[in-house]
Order: sequence, then C-alpha cells, then structure tokens
Amino acid sequence: MANYKIRKTFMLPVSDKLEWVKSICHWRNALVKALYSYDCVKIIIGPKVTKTNFAPFHIVTLSCFIDFIKRKGYLIYLDIQNEELREFVYRDMSLTAYWRVENIAHIDSPDASRLNLWRVINGRSEEYEESVHRYFSSKFPDTDFLMLKTCLAELYFNVFDHAKADGVAFSYIHYDEQDDIIHIAICDFGEGIASTLRKAYPKIGDDMEALQMSIKKGVTAKSNEHNAGFGLDNILSAITDKKSALRIVSNRALLLCNMNGVRPYSLDFEMKGTLIYMDLPISSFEKSEINDEYTFL
Repeated sequence: MANYKIRKTFMLPVSDKLEWVKSICHWRNALVKALYSYDCVKIIIGPKVTKTNFAPFHIVTLSCFIDFIKRKGYLIYLDIQNEELREFVYRDMSLTAYWRVENIAHIDSPDASRLNLWRVINGRSEEYEESVHRYFSSKFPDTDFLMLKTCLAELYFNVFDHAKADGVAFSYIHYDEQDDIIHIAICDFGEGIASTLRKAYPKIGDDMEALQMSIKKGVTAKSNEHNAGFGLDNILSAITDKKSALRIVSNRALLLCNMNGVRPYSLDFEMKGTLIYMDLPISSFEKSEINDEYTFL
C-alpha cells in the first residue's frame, strides 16, 4: 500500500444488519469521485464479524458498495480481521476476483457444495435461476423447487424493472443445513422500488406506502415489458411457513412479510436502491409428484 494514498477508511465492526446497511448507505451518499489514480478506500471488517454471522445480506451489500467505490475511481484495500472469514472471502468466494475481470458475472466456489456470488446482469438471470434449481433439485430430489425458480425470476426482473443500477447489483444464496433454510439476498444500487413507483403513481404518500403497493397484483413501474403487473406479489405465495420471511428495503422504508402479515417501517436513512432478502425453509416446498403408472418408450 506504500504507493497509494488512503483517502477514506470505513469500519464495519459488527454484523448487526441495521447498523451494517445504515453505515454503507451513509458512506455511499457522502463519497465523491477520486481525484487521483492512486486514491484508495480502506474497508475494515472487524473481528466480531465472523463466517457464521456473515450472511447473504452482508455479502450482497458489501459487494454493491465495493462496486460503487470502484466506479468512483478508487482502489480498495479490504482488511478482514477475522481469520476464518478472511479465508472464506478470499479463498472460497474469491470476492476480489470479481473486479479483476471487468463485469465478470460469476466465479465458481472451489467447494462444489456451495453456491457463490452472482453479479445480476440482464440476459443472464435465467442461467443463474437454472443453476440454483439444479443445485437444490440434486440435493433434494424428492422436492419440487419450481417456486424457488419463480421467486428468483421475479426478483431479478424487479432489478431490471426498477433499478437502473448500471450493473451495480449482486445476489447470493446460502443453504443453512442446520436450520434447513434457504437464504436469498439481492441488492442493487439503483433508484429503488419506492422511488420508481412514486414516480409512476404520484398519489402514493410515502416510501412505506410505495413498498406496500409493490407487492399488490397489477402494480408495476411500467419500465420493462416483462412486468405487466405481475411480480413481487407472486413471491408472497412462497411465504407458507412460520420461518418464511420476505424483507424489502428501499429508499426510506422497510417492508416485512411473514405469516403474521405485512408490516411497513420507516427508516431514518436512505437506501438508494433496493435490498431484498428472503428465508425459505425446505419444508415450505412441495414434494415432487412421481407417477410410475406410465412408461414412455
């Protein structure tokens, strides 16, 4: 680092989700363009952030933040102080490699049993949906994961419909074997669902109302041919278990959807873009129907 000048240092000391995303949003809104080619931003992830509590939520928001910093013209020094987490990020995820090759979409994990980070690129979402579907269908051959594939398709189209993120969008999926839950996180640094819907529907009062509307059938920002009123409302049909949950963070609001209903919350900071994270227990998926009565020759 001797040849570079560290202009900003950002510290992420704990994995608390609210503090994590709030910090990243504040830093993002305040960061100006680099003045010189050797200007550097240092990101420190403290020792209390471990591999165990480093969830898809943290991975996609960190990836978007790094991408955003790079586009501002800075070099990045990522200092991960927990040894196990550092090994995971550099050796398993190969996180830094996503910026060595321009706009690379995906790097396979050396662990074949693990899904890895994907850059959300228009035209490649179907490839990712299929790979995720194959992964879980192979792992659980008696379970029908069509609903998972449908959820992913709608989440990706949401990025393309609302984001205008210029490629600053990432997704990550993790299967928690201990709890038997699939965790999904998708983040973009675009305009945000709430912002685009408020432009399309001027009578919407605030961001909380906008997010509540986003999950209603027939509501769309009308910015993409695909979304003719079908989208996030379909995802709600996957919330069928007490451990299932859908959370949408966009602009100045958070929407929580679970078996107890739909609850909006106001935020004291602005998330310019959209962060969606879901919990889907394996038990919430239907069993595959196998019909042995017919044989096709």
